[in-house]
Parts: sequence; C-alpha cells; structure tokens
Amino acid sequence: MVSVIRLSVGRSLPVDENELTPAETGVLNLLGEGRCTPAYVGDELAIEADTARTILNGFRTDGFVVKPYRGLYELRVEEQASGEGKERYRNTETVLADVPFENDQFRPTERGILNLLVEGRAIPAYLARELDVTQECAKSRLRELTRLGLVRRRYRGLYELDAENDKSVGDRA
Repeated sequence: MVSVIRLSVGRSLPVDENELTPAETGVLNLLGEGRCTPAYVGDELAIEADTARTILNGFRTDGFVVKPYRGLYELRVEEQASGEGKERYRNTETVLADVPFENDQFRPTERGILNLLVEGRAIPAYLARELDVTQECAKSRLRELTRLGLVRRRYRGLYELDAENDKSVGDRA
C-alpha cells in the first residue's frame, strides 16, 4: 500500500509540491494548522525531532517559514512594510478571544496570553518574552487558563486556545 500525502497548507508557497518529500509535505501541513516545535512535528509525523528541525530550518532558509522564538516555527504570513517596526511588548488589555467570563476576571497577563494564542500556538517562553513577564508567570497563567478550559496543552510545552471555546474566534475572519 502506498500512502499519498497531499499538500493542504491553504496558501501558495514558493515550492513545487512534486519536489517535496513526504516528510516535508507533512511538516508544511502541520505548519498550515499553526505554530509548531520540532518535537511536536517529530511526534506527529513519526520522525526524529532533529530531522524535523532540519526540515524546518531548510524551509526557514528558503524564506517561507519563520522562527518567532527559539524552537517555535510558523509559516511566513507577509513581510512587514519597510519602516514598520514590531512593538517589543504587546498590549495586554484588549481581549480578542470571546470567553465565557467577564473581562475584569482576568489579569492583564491572562488577557495577553489569550490575545497571543488567538494568533496561533505558543510556548511559555515566547509568551513570557512577548508580555514582558517571567516564564514562570506565563506557565502559572497557562495552568489557570487550562483549568478554566480556555487553553489546552497541544504537546509538551506547546499551547493553543481550546477548540471548543475558540469557535467564535475562527468565525470572525
């Protein structure tokens, strides 16, 4: 039996699908779902994490995968216009995710984590850097948001909004 993996990233990439290995196609499909770590990719595709890291770094060299933080990869969305700088720290006061609680029941860090997870999966170290808090603080807030059912742990150290509570966010596009 031959298994065929089709590229289903949902956007055009500067690669010929016919030239990709099955592992490369699988990596791109996982990135199409959201941010990934090499360990997560390796586990999902049953390949070594080092092989996943090599593939991810190859795509990064080719310019269509970016590394927003050490060990965290995502598909490049678009280039920033020249002269536009990315703010170092995020605004933690705006709640982008619809949650079944009043806004004032969340600390600014929790609101910031929800905002960042609306953008895609993340690891605690990335969240801590973006929100200018300690990694332990980010982990603690993630545990609380997980307990509330708003966030779920996708893989070791990789978190995302809980799909059941994320329906309204996905419908906004």
